[in-house]
Amino acid sequence: MQPTASTPADIAARLPAQVIAALTELFGNDLQQWRFIIDLFSDTVEQDLSNLEKAIRGGEDAHIIEAAHRIVGSARMLGHLSIGDAARAIERTAQGVGPHHERTAAMHAGLAALRGLVDQFRQAARDCGWPDAPAASA
Repeated sequence: MQPTASTPADIAARLPAQVIAALTELFGNDLQQWRFIIDLFSDTVEQDLSNLEKAIRGGEDAHIIEAAHRIVGSARMLGHLSIGDAARAIERTAQGVGPHHERTAAMHAGLAALRGLVDQFRQAARDCGWPDAPAASA
């Protein structure tokens, strides 16, 4: 689904098309609801990333799988496939076999990439010209 004519161009240009499609399907063009969901995702994914990082440091595959899976689910519900795919790659690595140090290194690299995607999305969402948004503080 492409952005509708009523999706502000600034928002359509900044957010991934899949996110716009998911939000449009769920909430129509209620931009206040879009912003609420994006803000909720941004807040919760930060805690989920922290939990994932702790789980990777602790080396407990079950906790890694659980933490990564939470991110997969919330990202895919939002329609952000690349964040979901990056978290799923970490989840699959934790479920895999092979030397633990190699899997841990791969998960750390995956976590860095995942954080980059999340940070990029959060910045894009902050930069959107949301209607009725308070002026951004520096």
